Amino acid sequence: MIYLVYGNQSPTIKSQIRKIGETFLGAEKPDELNFIKLDGHNALVQDAIDECKYVSLEYEKKVVSLENCYFLLKPKPKNKIESDQNYDELTDYIENNSSDQDACFILSVCSSAVDEKSILFKSLKEKAKIVQIVDPDEKGWNEYVKAYLTKHEVLIDRDAIMELAERTSGDVALFQNSVQILTLYTDHIRYKDVILMINKPLEDNAFLIFNLLVDNKNAEAISLFRDLQVKNIQSPTLIAQLGNQFRLLSQISYLSKKRIPKEEIANELKIKPGRVYVLSKLLPMISDKAIKKTLDDLYQLDLDIKSGLVDRNYGFELFLIKFKTQ
Repeated sequence: MIYLVYGNQSPTIKSQIRKIGETFLGAEKPDELNFIKLDGHNALVQDAIDECKYVSLEYEKKVVSLENCYFLLKPKPKNKIESDQNYDELTDYIENNSSDQDACFILSVCSSAVDEKSILFKSLKEKAKIVQIVDPDEKGWNEYVKAYLTKHEVLIDRDAIMELAERTSGDVALFQNSVQILTLYTDHIRYKDVILMINKPLEDNAFLIFNLLVDNKNAEAISLFRDLQVKNIQSPTLIAQLGNQFRLLSQISYLSKKRIPKEEIANELKIKPGRVYVLSKLLPMISDKAIKKTLDDLYQLDLDIKSGLVDRNYGFELFLIKFKTQ
């Protein structure tokens, strides 16, 4: 049997892999001989297949879990073992061994950005069982947060629950880690504890800097960035988030000039209508030329930082100082 498990929620993926493996093994207790875990960043696909083909004399069944299958992503990340991978052997195994009752092969990757047009994915879709872990919507997320806290008997105030749900923003791993941090800090979690111990989502911080820049408050943007550095939020991640914000602003500007209604723009860009309304109000405050220049500057800054030509924090502060809306 072959499975593909993918999505953005690492804890849920691991739980699903464990459930699939235990169900397949049945009465057999999972151990290091019949439940093999390999890291796709380091293990070749042909080695994983060899593991599937070899069944220990002590057990009738075997589970092989190949995690971090980077090669299923789009774009495919660089990896030192890429040149040694034998994807033809993997494709052949998928095509001819999907009904194997002695071995269960589980491929997984913690991302929803799989390449659905690749030969591998098409083979998996046809021959394997696909388990996609979908991110929870707002209602589902709030229900999950409350259920988790109740199950683990965490003493927490109602307003603290709401703030914690907001700050972890649908990220299961971040939420569980945050609960662990808070319970180590106090036996009774209050709103002020969440504010003190748990950072706001990175996207929120980047949006605050974005708003300050568009509002010509460069000095305040620099001050906020310095505060974020104390919380170990690094400039490369902020550069990426800012790039996303300005790219989205550019797209909204382009579509708005075509007199496309805001609701249709939201559907086209796959974002909430409220976000289109908020960003549309900023368009009169910044020129298209400035948006294009900002995107070019962010791209060059990211390249210079990765090339070691400029200190990341100095370079980002210099960008904030030089930013202009016209």
